[in-house]
Amino acid sequence: MDTIQLTQITDLHLGTDASATLGGVPTLESFEAVLQAVANQGRGTDRLLLTGDLASDCQPEAYQLLNDTLNAHQKQAIWLPGNHDDSGLMADNLVDFPPQSVVDLGPWGLLTLDSSQPNQPGGHISDLQLQHVEQGLQALAGKHILLAMHHSPIAVGCAWLDKQQIDNQQQLYRLLSVQGNVRAVITGHVHQQFDGTWGQLPIYSTPSSCVQFKQYSEDFALSGQPPGYRWLNLHSDGTVHTGVEFLLDFVPQPNLNCASY
Repeated sequence: MDTIQLTQITDLHLGTDASATLGGVPTLESFEAVLQAVANQGRGTDRLLLTGDLASDCQPEAYQLLNDTLNAHQKQAIWLPGNHDDSGLMADNLVDFPPQSVVDLGPWGLLTLDSSQPNQPGGHISDLQLQHVEQGLQALAGKHILLAMHHSPIAVGCAWLDKQQIDNQQQLYRLLSVQGNVRAVITGHVHQQFDGTWGQLPIYSTPSSCVQFKQYSEDFALSGQPPGYRWLNLHSDGTVHTGVEFLLDFVPQPNLNCASY
């Protein structure tokens, strides 16, 4: 049985150069450590899904740095924006990784969405993106579909983050339910692992490649967990096997007294 292997890396928060940090963790160093961990797991040839907040504040230089890093590691990558990104600047500066929002993977199809909105941390699926969903589902009819977006459409049990979930998720869910071939949804944004269900759909959120947010917290708080990533095996019968790996030997520790990001 043919298996498609993907690796999701999310919430990189890269700055303009290697000195940039988030919560005391150097974000380029942690991203490169994640890439090495993926290779050490035997998944170095996986296509990467980079699910938003690739920059810390929409800096063109951050996307250029990401472009160069991906090339240096000889990676294939598909990206989508988060609330700390600008999709136009991403397209302009990730010159070797053009935007791909509907991807044919043989028996599978990948559909990526932009759940960000200007100057807001929370998620929303615009009318234009809802049209993209309809068109993408039609283009991928007859395939198993993996949907990727930045924001979660459901609560993850972290009160301050749950206020930022997609505010019109019911509209999106209705569209996804029509054809019945969406097999899983993957997201970022929450900087923590979450495995659950959204109606009838399996949904997975993935730890950041730099710092993690404390689970089940009422207000902003960092966790001591190290950088992480998610691997996915997509089988031709439509089943999904997935898991999260943490870099337990990563040395830089987050500043748990950090009050915001």
